[in-house]
Amino acid sequence: MSTWINNGRTIGFSSEGAGVPILAFHGTTQSANAWAQVQQACPASLQWVTFEFPGSGESEMPNGPIDLDVVVADAVALMKHLGHERFHVIGYSLGAVAALRCAANFSASVITVTSLCGWSQTDARMKVTFDLWRRLIAIDNELFMRYALADGYTAAGLQVMEPMFDVVVGMAASAVQPGSDAQLELDIRIDIEESLGRITAPCLVIGGIEDRWVDISKSRHIAANVPGATLVELPAGHLVIGELPAEIASAVSAHVA
Repeated sequence: MSTWINNGRTIGFSSEGAGVPILAFHGTTQSANAWAQVQQACPASLQWVTFEFPGSGESEMPNGPIDLDVVVADAVALMKHLGHERFHVIGYSLGAVAALRCAANFSASVITVTSLCGWSQTDARMKVTFDLWRRLIAIDNELFMRYALADGYTAAGLQVMEPMFDVVVGMAASAVQPGSDAQLELDIRIDIEESLGRITAPCLVIGGIEDRWVDISKSRHIAANVPGATLVELPAGHLVIGELPAEIASAVSAHVA
């Protein structure tokens, strides 16, 4: 992991591989290693630069509400600092929201964009869910992760995990980031609806058919409103990034080729 300071803000990021540059955004409660399994399944000819949200990994804690546009601008500035004037953008969950906003606001820099389990506007059910996450994390990270894994994986995925479920819960709980509450507050107020029509880069939208947190209808809506977007629906829940990393890697690799 590395850090870079931009406009007085300490930004954490990881840079893996060499070749075609990809700017990646992780999801809420996560850090840069969220993309590790997908990266490992992708060709070695890709360079993954994973930006860490405020309060995750090496990025400093936010001192107020997180501003999505500042996050996106910092990420683009980081890529330019690393020598990448143009690059692909990918994001998962809240990171998908950031990736879409990035493609809309910095069209000259974005070659392609990929949204994995993303959404453009938080609805009432999602707000209640994200508020529940905040309350569970405030009580106990392990309690939160027991709920998250049970609700975020499919029954088939949980069956594979069952013999080592307690171990997985412990590992996942220890990885919940200190800035999670601020990230969830951002989740609750997301509205980038107007950005969709401004995206000109080729857009791949991937959603989980069994996603209970960000319904598949959200991915379908994005695909229908971003000009020329391609939609891929996978048999998974919201934690598809851990359940089907090879399938995601295959779709992403083809998209950025």
